Amino acid sequence: MKKSKALVLAAAIAASALLVSTVPANAAGVDIRVGTVQPMSGAGFASYGTGLANAAAFGVTSVQAAMTAAGVGGSCKMIAQEDSVSDAPSVVREAATKLAKSDKVNFIIGSLTSGASLEVGTVTAAASGVIGIASAASSPSLTTFKDNDTLFRTYPSDLLQAVALVKAVSKANGNSSWVTVGAINNSFGTGLATAFKRAWIKNGGHIGGTVLWNAGAASYDSEAAALVKTKHDAFVFVDYPDSFAKLAPALARTKKWDAKITFMTEAFNDDSAVKTVGASLMNGIRGTSAKTNGTDAAGWKTAFTKAYPKNPGTFVDGSGFDAAVLACLAGISAGGTSSKALAKGLRNVGGVNGGTAYTWDQLTAAVKDVAAGKPVTYNGVWGYTKFDRAGDPMGGAFEVWSIKDGVILHDSKQDVQF
Repeated sequence: MKKSKALVLAAAIAASALLVSTVPANAAGVDIRVGTVQPMSGAGFASYGTGLANAAAFGVTSVQAAMTAAGVGGSCKMIAQEDSVSDAPSVVREAATKLAKSDKVNFIIGSLTSGASLEVGTVTAAASGVIGIASAASSPSLTTFKDNDTLFRTYPSDLLQAVALVKAVSKANGNSSWVTVGAINNSFGTGLATAFKRAWIKNGGHIGGTVLWNAGAASYDSEAAALVKTKHDAFVFVDYPDSFAKLAPALARTKKWDAKITFMTEAFNDDSAVKTVGASLMNGIRGTSAKTNGTDAAGWKTAFTKAYPKNPGTFVDGSGFDAAVLACLAGISAGGTSSKALAKGLRNVGGVNGGTAYTWDQLTAAVKDVAAGKPVTYNGVWGYTKFDRAGDPMGGAFEVWSIKDGVILHDSKQDVQF
């Protein structure tokens, strides 16, 4: 009789253990708070900033819906979305400080530009339990920034874009040609200009000169004159639409500049940028830009447009979505809200530690695995984000585009992938 009772008790304990083992390890969950800093108004960047902010909000609600469907405790919520108004550094820092100290967010998604993202990193490095994820910043400065492992990004570094530019210019002009580099004088401009020059020289090419200019100048006549005086077979310009809208006419007035030998970057891979500068001045310009190499980007765009029908829509929106999804999944993985735990969580769901691969429309299954303590590989809309030690994605894809009669043309055969 005693032996029979013992067997029954043992069976009950075993059944109980089996039941417990099927419950997600982090089922109790944590409440993850997300905020964004993006330029949703002001000159130059409003369409990009608005799209990235909306995409991040869509990412948060998508993961929250998956958590509910999976029966996983806790939450992921968008707490506040701050407008950085053209990514002015002082505005960005004030907004990021508000999100960290007043709104008590765990993740700050943003910002669009590299300089603004470094301002976010300054705030997160000094805060406790706050991680920044830049959604479109490309400067190599983010890689070396002393952020205490609190600044990540879903957009590839310009160290990769520099190589893509080298390939594009080499194909058009040859490896040993002379290139003059012009750039806006900020972390984005100087970072990519320096990376390109190093890569170009390593590739066997020559640099005819380097000219920098400041944003907001009344005139760019002297910079235009300096650019065309150099020895050059091609130009590489790193700039934004608003400043190039002033520089391009100055270049045209010299009668020594040819748009057809000019290469630029992603800021001009947009219809609004062509309109800002003027189609006639942009005619013949070529360039490179990071592009999505993720999973079912077309299907995601349809779902995103349905959720946000008035979204302006830019090529980089998916990067904002992925940043938010990774943030929410990382919070579930971390099971806590310390900066160290959240950073570890990002790498655990971004694919560094392997695990089953899940796409944007498989988030319920992804949440179940993450809550059970398993690593996963989130195959994002924008790309596959395996964060390295600096918080950078380990790869990326770039396209070569050109402008003809005001229309941006793309040729997938020229894509460069890392």
